[in-house]
Amino acid sequence: MKENKLWSETELFDFKKRWKAVTIPVNVQIENRQIALDLTRTNRIIEQAEKIALGDCVCRVTLGNCNMPQNTCIFLNKRAETFVENENRRAKFITQEQAKTIVSETHKKGLVHLALHQSNETDRFPSEICSCCSCCCQALQGLQVMNMKGVVEPSEFVATFDLEKCNQCGICVDRCQFGARIFDSKKKIIFYQDLCFGCGLCVTTCPEKLIDLIPR
Repeated sequence: MKENKLWSETELFDFKKRWKAVTIPVNVQIENRQIALDLTRTNRIIEQAEKIALGDCVCRVTLGNCNMPQNTCIFLNKRAETFVENENRRAKFITQEQAKTIVSETHKKGLVHLALHQSNETDRFPSEICSCCSCCCQALQGLQVMNMKGVVEPSEFVATFDLEKCNQCGICVDRCQFGARIFDSKKKIIFYQDLCFGCGLCVTTCPEKLIDLIPR
């Protein structure tokens, strides 16, 4: 079995100093509770961006711990211009609709959407929207491996869980990248709500539609 590579402590602390990542949840307020892939909150950021570019995920390209798609990083406004002009980045401008398609597809694959802000900028509009996996993402590794509080901020929502009606299929356990859902020794799902970052990956794939996002 291949051993996953990890970011060094120096790289993780440098990331924390320069960036803040905020979890972008799915919007589950949908008529008739058809909770398909409604990524309203992520799409709202995309719709407000003046320029959008697409490039490779540096984390997955660098560590290569998984087979998730690499051409998934969405750069916004000034950062989009900078990366398109940088020949080494090989980024290209894309439309809002193309960006929405990318975040929908990466959500289907179980990747967490993080909005990245540069710490030294006063503009609170994100510089990037990343589709992140816990095995490669610098921010998620900083949170999980180094317990760096604040490197990833949770969304304003948190998931619920109806234990009595749950059929224990485990899809939500597989989808959660924050360790909020695990199986106990009796193969029953335990939900640690305080570990939930409100990304919504569990919401859209629960076959019984038993999971919701509620204000934190």
